[in-house]
This record gives sequence, structure tokens and C-alpha cells, in this order.
Amino acid sequence: MLRLTICVIALVSQHVVDSDDHPKGHLQPLGRHRPPVGSIEERASFPTPLEMFEKYVRGSKPVIFRGILEKGMLPAYKLWTDSYLRENYGSEYVSVEKGKKENRKWDMLNITMSEFLDKYQKEDIYMVNDASVSMAEDINMPSMLLCGGFQRVVQNVIMWFSSGGTKSVLHNDGLDNVNCLIDGEKYLVMIDKKLKADVEETGWILNGQYSQVDVEKVDMYKFPKFRNLPWYEVKMQKGDCIFIPFKWYHHVDSKKGRNLAINVWIHHLSKFNASDCNATPTDENRFVSVAKFLQDNKKIDLRDFFLGELEDKEFIDWSFFEDLLKPSGQERADLKKLFGDLDADGDGKIVEHEVMMADLTRILKQLPTLQALVQGENPYDTSDQEESLAESLDPEDIMADYTENVFDDVLSEDLEHFVNSPKQTDTSRDEL
Repeated sequence: MLRLTICVIALVSQHVVDSDDHPKGHLQPLGRHRPPVGSIEERASFPTPLEMFEKYVRGSKPVIFRGILEKGMLPAYKLWTDSYLRENYGSEYVSVEKGKKENRKWDMLNITMSEFLDKYQKEDIYMVNDASVSMAEDINMPSMLLCGGFQRVVQNVIMWFSSGGTKSVLHNDGLDNVNCLIDGEKYLVMIDKKLKADVEETGWILNGQYSQVDVEKVDMYKFPKFRNLPWYEVKMQKGDCIFIPFKWYHHVDSKKGRNLAINVWIHHLSKFNASDCNATPTDENRFVSVAKFLQDNKKIDLRDFFLGELEDKEFIDWSFFEDLLKPSGQERADLKKLFGDLDADGDGKIVEHEVMMADLTRILKQLPTLQALVQGENPYDTSDQEESLAESLDPEDIMADYTENVFDDVLSEDLEHFVNSPKQTDTSRDEL
């Protein structure tokens, strides 16, 4: 009888413990809910531009290049000590976050490089700064991006600098990203963009493209789809570069100690121009400053901006369109008219062939500040730059580049067929 009583008590106790159990990973850092599905591909050298486009950009496949900076392709890797930065760029103003756990609702500080160097080892601050053209002279373009069209869609170069311990939100970017670690260590949680429905089901901020999940204490009840979410683990060391594809979700944790990285953001390339590479040497040891491409690319293709959004969507409806273009500062009535102009058949859905055939010359003349949205504003910079950007734009000059780049090899009869056809498949678009 005593033995039976003990067994019953044990079973009841076990039931109580089980009923109090939380989902695995509850209130723990992101990634503790299950083991990673693995790491990403590793390489010791850059691919050719064509392989970069076909395998990694169009294939939406992340890759890390181990120790690539040791080969000398990035002068900043050896040069950017604190003393060098102070001596050469000390008077330049830089954008700095207050706090090391990212909060996109906070305002940025604007201080000199010298002031930052005086404070960053003692205070919880984090530089997230759009590198100036002079700083970009110390940064070479990765050889895999020197031709094929990559060189024409460079948006900007961002400098990430702290004493370590920084944590980003879980987010994605509407750009392709090559991130190189000059000093320190970083740990990344990466999630395939195919898992959009799970990641964005709860707490997703569309205007900013980030999740409200607490990356240090994930609430598995508030974010139930995170309980079984597959993820990739990446550990970056000093000297590594990583390619993060367009729209892949990622969270970055910088380990303690001096932590300095740069990343080159490029617009998502929808078409590779092979002939462009015939006269361009792309040897890994050919070094060309990224500053050249920043200066050459003051005008970014608005068409590719919309095509990028259609990469994983069948169409853009009014609700998504309005949220997408709100940061441009345009009046709602103007955005409504623009939507109507792009929605050629009036069915309430903007599709790929409508974007391809839109009269962007006229659109940019009417709404020139749209260019600010796609030209390279630092997404962490809350200052209002729309007026100065609008004044500097020449829509006809912009569209001269559009015509040259988008329609290089397209015959007029192909375009006539294209505009009168239903939505194109990926295959037919590639053929066109």
C-alpha cells in the first residue's frame, strides 16, 4: 500500500512538473529553441561574378569567405586602428546609436569620429555610419562584384564599430549584403526568407522590416511560430566576409572586445550582363576602391526597387504599396495616383510586366523625392534629407541610365509582346 501511494505521488508530481513546462527556448536567446540545421557554405576565395550571380544572388544562398581579408583586398583591414581613424577622419561626423541592444525607435547621435573614439570603450554606444567617400578609399570592391551589373547598383558602405556586446533586432534587408569583419567576432542567427510566413506572423514591423521579438528572451507564447523555426548558425572571425542574400532574416550578436566591420549594400540584381565582364579583369588580386562605384552610382534604378519587392510576391496591392513608400514623405493622394499609374489594367494589383513597362521618366518628374527612398539613405539615420535630395535630382538624367541599363538587349517587338501578355514566369523573364 505504501509503495502504491509513493507511485501515485510520483506520477502526480511528474504531471505537475510537465504541466508547468514551457516550450523549449522560452525566455532564452534566439536560437535556443532547437539546434541549428547547420551552418552555411564556406569558401576560401571569391567566386567569379557570374557564379556569384547565378549561385548566390539568384539562388538566394548565403556564403562565408573565411580569412579572405588576409589576402590584402581591404586596406582598412590593416589600416583602421583607432589612431589611424583619429588622424585621418577625426573631424568627420558619424552616426552613433545610444545603447548596444538595437532599438530602431531611438534617435541617433551625431558626433565626430574623435569624440566617438574617446567614448566607445567606456560608454554603451555603437557607430552605424554611412562611410564617406574618403573613408571608402580604404575599402576595395570585392572582385566578385566588379562587373555584370553589380558595379552599377552599389548603394552605400556602412561602418559598424563598438567595443562589442551589441545585439541587432531580427530583421531583413531589401538589398544584398557583403559584410566584412575587420576586428572582433560576430555570431549570426540566419533564417531563410522562404520562412516569411512564420517569421512575420506576429510582431513584424513592415516599415523597417524587423521583428519585435526580444532576441535575448524570446516569448514562445507571443511568437508561437518560432518554436520550431529552422535556423542557421554562423560564427564570424576577424578577416571573414559573409554574403547575406536579399530578404534573408538575420540577427547579429557582436562579442565583447573591439568590434569593427564594414558592409557593402547593393541593390538586388535581376539580370546579369555577361558582356559587361569581357573587358573587366575580375582576378581576386585586382583591387579597385569602392569609392569609384559610389561616385558613379548616384542614381539607383527605381524599376529594380519595385522588381525586388516582387521577387517573392505575385503582386503588390495598395496596402503594401502605401507602407513601402511612406518613408518617401509623399502625400497619400500622390501615392494613390502613382499606384494607379503603375497598375495599368486597373485590377488593384501591380505585377512584374506592369513595372517593366511603366513610364518612370514621367513618374520621377512628378515625384522626384521617390529617388531618396532607393538611392542610399542610411536606414538608421532619422534626419530629413528629402528636400536636398529632391533638389539635386535630374529625372531625365536618371532615366537616361534606366534606358541604357534596363533595355540594352530588348527588341521593340519583345516589349510589345511583353506589355500585352499576362504575368511573366521567371523563365520567360530570363529569356526576355
